[in-house]
Amino acid sequence: MGDTEQRASVTLHSSWRGCIGTMFGATILLAVGAFAVAVAGWRVIPTAILVVGVIAVIVVLFDYPIATTFDARGVERRMAFRRQLIPWDDVTRLVRSRPSFSFGVRKFTHGGFTANVGRRRYLLVDQGEGLDEFDRLDTLVEDLDVDVAFDEIEPPREGATATWTYRRRKWMPDDLG
Repeated sequence: MGDTEQRASVTLHSSWRGCIGTMFGATILLAVGAFAVAVAGWRVIPTAILVVGVIAVIVVLFDYPIATTFDARGVERRMAFRRQLIPWDDVTRLVRSRPSFSFGVRKFTHGGFTANVGRRRYLLVDQGEGLDEFDRLDTLVEDLDVDVAFDEIEPPREGATATWTYRRRKWMPDDLG
C-alpha cells in the first residue's frame, strides 16, 4: 500500500457499562473471597470463592473485548491486557449476541457481534452498532469476499447510536469528521 492509501477497517467498541460492570463484578467476587479467607482462614468455601474471584478477574482482563477491528487481516479483538487476531479463514460466521433489554424502553435492542471459530464463540463487542457502522462493515466484508454469513445478520434499527460515541472523538470515523 502506498503512503496515501489507508487500510480499510471498521472498529466497533464495547459499552462502558459492559466493561466497567464485568470488571466491577469480578473485583467484588475477588474481594469477597479475600475477605472470607482473611476471616475464616483457608477453608474450602472461602478458598473456592477466592479462586473463582481470581479466575474471573483474569478472564475479564485477558478475554473481555474493549474494541474489535475488522480489516483485511481478519478480526482483531482488543482486551485490557492482550490483543487477539482471528484470521478471516478461521471465522465460520459472524452472529449477533443475545439482545439486551433497553432501560426505560419496552423493546429489545440488538446485541453485539460474536465470531464463530469452529465450535468456539468469541465475543467481539457487547453492544449493537450504529447503522452507518453496520453498512461500513457490510461493505468491508463484501469487498474482502469473505464468507461469514453476514447477509443473514439483521441490521440495527434506524437511529441506533454508533459505538464510537461512547469513546473519545478520536475514534470518530474519518468520513464523519
